[in-house]
Amino acid sequence: MPEPLVLLGFGGNNLDILDAITEINTREPTYEVIGYLTPDGSARDTAELPCLGNFTTAKQLASDVLIAGFSFGPGNFHTWPATVDSLGVSTERFATIIHPRAYVSPRSKVGHGTVIMAGTTVGADVTIGNHVTILQNCGLSHDDVIGDYTALTVGVTFSGNVKVGRNCFLGTNSTIIRANIGDGSLVGAHTLIREDVPPGEVWVGVPGRFLRKISR
Repeated sequence: MPEPLVLLGFGGNNLDILDAITEINTREPTYEVIGYLTPDGSARDTAELPCLGNFTTAKQLASDVLIAGFSFGPGNFHTWPATVDSLGVSTERFATIIHPRAYVSPRSKVGHGTVIMAGTTVGADVTIGNHVTILQNCGLSHDDVIGDYTALTVGVTFSGNVKVGRNCFLGTNSTIIRANIGDGSLVGAHTLIREDVPPGEVWVGVPGRFLRKISR
């Protein structure tokens, strides 16, 4: 029997997650998407699914209903951990969605609520935390570590032996070569990182350089 599932948000990247679920279901019926939640409970005009309420509705869902999706961007990524905590739902209730056209080494570990989109490759002995978002066409080499609530946008590349902390945001086509990214940091699009980035900083450019501290 397919497991019932609700999306956190509708539109944007959550439509890509919905498409990934459709692809998963064509191979084996796995999920039944029964609706979506929005931060304020307002329905989306273009949605083909019912809006079931706002994010606080999550704790009222039946205990067998899984949750997937996310609602943040580069300007508010740091708010996502608190948003998830406020749902009052156990970590195990969050579905891990791996697109059938992504490759994840069987030697690697992927946490709850993590999304890995089409075209992404995850090499051996990679550890990916909970609530991690990895969008299309990313390349993770061996022995990388990604902390909880971190987002890798389209085309991010790791050399291997890269460590990214908790609640970071890595911009489109950024490249990290044997470096550590501190908790809560943001790496700009097309940035090349070849040295460690301290926590809570924004780095941009080729090579990457410090731009500013993140103010919250």
